[in-house]
Amino acid sequence: MAERFGSYEIYEELGVGGIATVHLARSRQISNPVALKRLHRHLATNRQLVGSFVDETRLARQLRHPGIARVYEFGKLRGTYFIAFEFVPGPTLLQLNDHCREYVGRIPNMVVLEIAYQLCDALDHAHTLRDELGLSLGIVHRDVSPSNVILSNTGQVKLIDFGLAKTKQSSVISQAGVIKGKLNYVAPEYLSGKLDARCDLWALGVVMYELLTGRRLFDAPEQGEILDRVRTLPIPPPSQWNPDVPPNVDQIVLTALARDPNQRWQSAAAMRDAIGVAAAGRLTQRQFVSWVEWAFAQKQPLRREDSAVSALHEILHSQEVELVELPAIEAAMMERRRESVVAMNPALGEAMLARARSRRWLWLAIVMVAVVGALAVVLATR
Repeated sequence: MAERFGSYEIYEELGVGGIATVHLARSRQISNPVALKRLHRHLATNRQLVGSFVDETRLARQLRHPGIARVYEFGKLRGTYFIAFEFVPGPTLLQLNDHCREYVGRIPNMVVLEIAYQLCDALDHAHTLRDELGLSLGIVHRDVSPSNVILSNTGQVKLIDFGLAKTKQSSVISQAGVIKGKLNYVAPEYLSGKLDARCDLWALGVVMYELLTGRRLFDAPEQGEILDRVRTLPIPPPSQWNPDVPPNVDQIVLTALARDPNQRWQSAAAMRDAIGVAAAGRLTQRQFVSWVEWAFAQKQPLRREDSAVSALHEILHSQEVELVELPAIEAAMMERRRESVVAMNPALGEAMLARARSRRWLWLAIVMVAVVGALAVVLATR
């Protein structure tokens, strides 16, 4: 039997943390299912936590963007503070990345670029939001990480959990020296107490790096070592670990990961536009959803490193989904096939490739002869 909480009927638990729990719920007053976040009752007297909870709600209600989960209601019932926000059906980016690492292999570049493009668009909305007087709210999410990104079953990438977000109007002042957010994604200047929107772009750069390479960038067993790596670890281009990453994508990621924030992307919009150019055409929502569904359908241990790229190639060229021009993917697939054939049997591979090239020249010669013959016939009849 479902638990009753005011007008809400509460069903399965979606998550639990140190300060709150989140459940799937329904209300007669809201047409769609909601994610009901409730502050632990024993924390209701903690003014700082309650203030952060209130700030999250006040902030989220002003954010109106398809890439940010919407807040429906906020209140206090029977001593428990709660937020009802949009329930987004779909896996988190963390779940996708972990699943691909085990069963699929690296996520294709075009999928990574689509995710990053949508996140940049959502961050641009948050970073540039102004109040009714036209003054900047100065919003910084502070916790851009794979666990706070949901890949909805409509193809929309959603940024969630603005609970750690910082604004100029926050009612609670952060304790000096306390870093909020996951240390692997915290910008180096934030470790020195400097925080602005460019910290979110650093975090997104870390996310992109890890998705493109299948490797954690600053991971270490101890927190102190993680912080040292964030400050000083040399960052090679993603293409060092994934040769399919083109130079322009390397540059986008390395710019986001510039330790000097003045050398970083100065806005989410600028980073988004660069990603759009590098992608040479965006995935449609149906293509994006089809690939994510394919990825989670894989339940056997990884057999082919290029299986994820091959699946995306087939989806792009399927008659069931809209085709977009993505020459980078096509070229990468042809190169991958050539390398695979040569790797299996160098002599046979080169022979097959030479034969394929000779066949192309043969067909080209036949077409040219046909064209010349047709022209001769036309001229003879005049």
